[in-house]
Amino acid sequence: MNWIKAGNLAGLKNRVRSVAFLVVVTVLSLTPRSIAQALQKGISVKLAPTSSAVAVPDADNQDALIITVTETGKLYFGIDMLTPDALLEKLKARASHHAQTLYIKADAKAPYAYVMKVLDAAHIAGIASVTLLTTQPRTTQAGTTVSPLGIEMELARHSPEATK
Repeated sequence: MNWIKAGNLAGLKNRVRSVAFLVVVTVLSLTPRSIAQALQKGISVKLAPTSSAVAVPDADNQDALIITVTETGKLYFGIDMLTPDALLEKLKARASHHAQTLYIKADAKAPYAYVMKVLDAAHIAGIASVTLLTTQPRTTQAGTTVSPLGIEMELARHSPEATK
């Protein structure tokens, strides 16, 4: 215990701090860079589990068009609650700017009628590409970024003759 003298104690503290700093730097340099991806703000729902969904990483983009349907049937565009009429107007405004995929994030217990209202509004707004976001039972390593999963579908276009 000769090394714990009053003169060596300050040097020992500096060594401990240096080692701790090196450990932190090493751990941070080994973590995957994909974790740094910004997650979107949104409404949390329990997605329906499926076994045949595909990865849809574009659903994580900041400009992704995501409509959430909660268990009680409430509709959200991002984090803003909408009525079905306001949803149609919002989709029309976004669809007129550029062709985009609509991602529907519906709770597994959401009433089917509300999901259909979103699909009807998308159809009327002229959005043809829709993806129903789902979940799959699987294990992932801690610290990895997992892309959203979904079932892609195309909505039929309105034809003037079909409405007569």
